[in-house]
Amino acid sequence: MPLHKALAAAFEDEIVILDSDHGSLLLLDTWAGQIWRFCDGSTTEAIESSVNGTPGRVRETLQVLMDTGLVCQINGEWIRSPIEWV
Repeated sequence: MPLHKALAAAFEDEIVILDSDHGSLLLLDTWAGQIWRFCDGSTTEAIESSVNGTPGRVRETLQVLMDTGLVCQINGEWIRSPIEWV
């Protein structure tokens, strides 16, 4: 399920996201943050070709991001949930 209210801040190479709906704090390391940033309408295949990692690792990361509500897949394209940068 996508996040409804989220605040994000970047600290060096990591991204911290506060999901105020569920009262949880999410930390994206450099790898996950890189994948998350590509979720701007890109397909899985486009993301795989844009990063330095195995297709399996990319797909696993996308699944984790989807499970946490940070991204969703619509018509084969990955879309980030809206956040507010602080």
